[in-house]
Amino acid sequence: MNLTERDIKTLEFLAKWRFCTVEQLQKAKIFCSSYKKCSSRLLILRSNGLIKSYPLNSGKLFYILTPKGGEAIDLPDYWHSRRYRFAQSMVINQLILVDFALAMGIDYLPRKTALERFLKASYGELLKVSHLSDTYYEKDGLLHVLVVDNQLTMKYFSERVKAHSKLPADLRDGLVVVF
Repeated sequence: MNLTERDIKTLEFLAKWRFCTVEQLQKAKIFCSSYKKCSSRLLILRSNGLIKSYPLNSGKLFYILTPKGGEAIDLPDYWHSRRYRFAQSMVINQLILVDFALAMGIDYLPRKTALERFLKASYGELLKVSHLSDTYYEKDGLLHVLVVDNQLTMKYFSERVKAHSKLPADLRDGLVVVF
C-alpha cells in the first residue's frame, strides 16, 4: 500500500494519542472531508492491517495503531508492548484527554519531564500530589496538572487540593491544578 501524507499523519496522530475517533481526526484537521470519506479511508488503513477499530458502548468506533502501522511510520520495536494494550475505561479517559488537548491547543508533557519540576518537593509531598492518572501540560509558562479520575467526590477533590497546597511556595506559584 502506498501511504499518502494524510495516512502518515493519521498514523502519527494515533501513535501520539493512542486512541481516536473520526471526529477527533477531523478536529485535528487531518481529515477535512466528510465523516463518510474519513471512515472510508480509515477502512482502507484497517484492511491493510495498519490500524484496528473497536466499538465504544455508544456504537461509535475508536481506532488504534497496530504494530504494522507503527512500523510504517518507523516507530521503535519496543513501542508496541508499552502502548498497544488497553482497557475500555482507559480508552474513554484517553479520548477525553485528546478532546481536551485539541480544544485547548496543547500537547501533554512526558510524565518524567513534568515531575522534574517537582524536584524541590519532598518525597512524601510528591507521593500525595502525583497520581498515575494525572496528565501534565504547559501553558502560559505555568505547569498544569489535569486531574482525570473516576473518584469524582468532593472529598477526593478537596484532598487533592490540600495536598497541592502543601507544596513549597515556589512550586505552587508555577502550578495550576485542573479538575
